[in-house]
Amino acid sequence: MPNHCYDYPRPALTADIIALRWKRNQLEVLMIRRAHEPFQGELALPGGFVDQNETPLEAAARECMEETGVMTQADHLIEVGCFGNKDRDPRGWTVSVAFIAFLSSQTEASAQDDAKEVQWIPWHSLIKGEHTLAFDHAKIVIKAHETLKMYSLTTPALLNVLETPFRSRQVRFLYRQLWGDQLSPRSFKAWLRRVDLVERVGRALFQAKSHLRLPW
Repeated sequence: MPNHCYDYPRPALTADIIALRWKRNQLEVLMIRRAHEPFQGELALPGGFVDQNETPLEAAARECMEETGVMTQADHLIEVGCFGNKDRDPRGWTVSVAFIAFLSSQTEASAQDDAKEVQWIPWHSLIKGEHTLAFDHAKIVIKAHETLKMYSLTTPALLNVLETPFRSRQVRFLYRQLWGDQLSPRSFKAWLRRVDLVERVGRALFQAKSHLRLPW
């Protein structure tokens, strides 16, 4: 087959992953501390370049495994968006596709490949900007937060971070990570009943239903 030449600049393609677990009644995100330049020593999301004949989805799952030892299921990842500002990577123009993964609360990680170390960072502290992140990963986290809020109102996917069965207060604590402390127990309980999000499986124990009963 003939090789085609294009007159247009083409960026490199990368993938990043926001891997979340529920621990100590809070959402935590798996971060690495970079072992190499650029941004050596700074916190970053696991991620890297997409290999030839590989999809960004597959690359995100692979990079998470290679850098942290944590296995994710590529077909269960949630796409956050595409990030392509030309100044996001000092090595040159890279475009990244970011994904969210829900992990078991028992998930542990270890630094591998390009990671100097791994850390579980509380989600709320990232949203508040309490940490300096490499590249444009702070923007990716904010967009992931918006994506999670949307998913929390339209699907039971967020409940995948909870160990089943769970208690209703755990669901409320989880939703507060996204919506803040203004989420009162009474109003949240009424919303749970209205959308039919969970079903009882024991005394004060619940599991997620397959879908929400949306009002529209």
